Amino acid sequence: SKEGRRIILVGHKGHIEVRGSMGQVADAVLVDEQRGESIPKWDENTSVAVLTQTTLSVEDTANTIEKIKNRFPSAIIRNDVCYATTNRQEAAKKLADKVDLVLVIGAQTSSNCNRLREVVQARGVPAYLINSVEELDVSWLEGVNKVGITSGASTPETLLNQVISKLKPESVETLSSIEEDVTFVLPDKLK
Repeated sequence: SKEGRRIILVGHKGHIEVRGSMGQVADAVLVDEQRGESIPKWDENTSVAVLTQTTLSVEDTANTIEKIKNRFPSAIIRNDVCYATTNRQEAAKKLADKVDLVLVIGAQTSSNCNRLREVVQARGVPAYLINSVEELDVSWLEGVNKVGITSGASTPETLLNQVISKLKPESVETLSSIEEDVTFVLPDKLK
């Protein structure tokens, strides 16, 4: 904005991250990541910077960014979908290809968890988002041979273990995924 660029934020209306970001620039425009709606009708030569919410669907965001780039060819794109979100969505796709149903463990209000559920459903596999073992509806399991379990980045592992214990599986297979070796340097003030 300080460089004179108009700001387009790709994200979900009402999400706390979006509200906070939109509050930083008076004339920022929000574009819905899933539908690519509300792309501004500004002149195609408008100087534009595109930012993204960190917990979006990787594929939907890429499609929406492509639509924005088609409208504003010189736009600067900063895709901020975080590495953990990207990795979990890729793992959820692999999981969906191996099972009959997926349980996503996490909060109903979690953008991460909702995207995981959507990624699995987009592959034609039923997926349910539950926050605890008490929310598991055993009728979902009728006729199901293989159940996959995934979770949001902040879901405690104890919740996953409780669901696994409730299911009493004959065996448990862990999918190998991308090794996350990201480290963060503490700010000088905290060292």
